[in-house]
Amino acid sequence: MQGEGHPTEKTRSPILEDGESARGIAQRTNTTWRHFDTVLSPIIGHGGVAALYRRSLFLVRADHPWLPGAHDGALDPVEFAELESAIGGQTAHDAKVASEALVNSFRELLSDLIGPALTERLLRPVPPLTSHGDAVQDTRP
Repeated sequence: MQGEGHPTEKTRSPILEDGESARGIAQRTNTTWRHFDTVLSPIIGHGGVAALYRRSLFLVRADHPWLPGAHDGALDPVEFAELESAIGGQTAHDAKVASEALVNSFRELLSDLIGPALTERLLRPVPPLTSHGDAVQDTRP
């Protein structure tokens, strides 16, 4: 049934901003995957996150063969430098499309495992890495 999929299927990645460079997309992608691992490891285990990540890479590489391979060592230890490097080496458009596809594939797989509502609740957008003013320092002795 067309249009009656998981709610996560139509969710755009909150990490990507219009007009952002491939390097910026790569850095935000790295941050997002670290966030996913931090949030999900206590629930499905580090191995569960790694398995979903590898499966997502496998599925998305069909359309984006420049993405890193889904080898057994992927995400062990948690390191997304290879992904960041691959994404950062593309055009901004290709980087954005592949990053969104990878995140959406991961969300769909996770949704199949734990359900769409819990997936959305757990994978809320990563807060922006911007600062609003100077840092406040504690001047107490």
